[in-house]
Amino acid sequence: MGNSIELSVAICTRNRHDDLLKCVESISRQTNMEEDSIEVIIVDDGDTDREWIDHAGSLINKGKMYLRYYKKDPSEAGLIKSRVKSIEISSYETILFIDDDVELSANYLDVLKHTLITYPEAVGISGADQGFSCSIKGRFMMILSGRSLFSPGKYSLSGFASAMNLWNIQKNVFRTEFLHGCNMCYRKKYLSEIEAVSWLQGYSLGEDLYISALAGKHGPMYVNPDLKLIHHGSPTSRDNAEQVAHTKIINHFHLLKTRNKANYLRYFMLRWTAGFLSMEAKFSHNREAYLGYKKGKEELRSLFKGA
Repeated sequence: MGNSIELSVAICTRNRHDDLLKCVESISRQTNMEEDSIEVIIVDDGDTDREWIDHAGSLINKGKMYLRYYKKDPSEAGLIKSRVKSIEISSYETILFIDDDVELSANYLDVLKHTLITYPEAVGISGADQGFSCSIKGRFMMILSGRSLFSPGKYSLSGFASAMNLWNIQKNVFRTEFLHGCNMCYRKKYLSEIEAVSWLQGYSLGEDLYISALAGKHGPMYVNPDLKLIHHGSPTSRDNAEQVAHTKIINHFHLLKTRNKANYLRYFMLRWTAGFLSMEAKFSHNREAYLGYKKGKEELRSLFKGA
């Protein structure tokens, strides 16, 4: 590989133009990448006018970095389909997915380049969202609810990946069972099994864990806490609270199946987590979320019987 890389940066988006512009601006400010070939692909599920695209191109197009824009057909709607399309149309063998509401630190791509060179066996690499953290009490509640373990790179028994809240306090690169969807870099040859499965619809909650589960079968994945970014978590173009809560439970069951982990223990733990989340929503007077979690919990029994 030498000291330069070829990289496709895929941004899957839908009608978040203000957020997306901040993301593009953060890419344009990257340092020490003059010798690297970088294509930035905007895969669009929404409506973006030509003036906006031209402005984004004026920021990105310099040296060996250039912008590509792909407008999806309405029949291709959905985040997982955008991920699959990005893999299909990208030019290079290393692909970095970043969310459209992310801002990268100025040396993010430089650190990623050196991480890829240092860990040639890595199937995938992710960085640490500097805004994704919680208090000691919050971490205890994550563990109590079955959403996290003490190890930053391990799934919980119910299949949740909330241990990501530990990532930005780590000091060294570490192995992980999953990557964070807001910034996940893969060597594309390990993504051949990724497809638009039927249970990932719309916002496709958990699609990053689905991709991690399939790609991770081929080798180690790592988190480098020096890969720093801010994920703003924009509410624009997301599903409503009831739908998000429902799919959070149902999709985690499908994720357990994808990992061949849908056994009695993990089924029990997922029901525990669903019950905890529904009570949490009820106490905070979030009726929509409460109904979604309740509905998801009710559906788990039939899903498990049919597994």
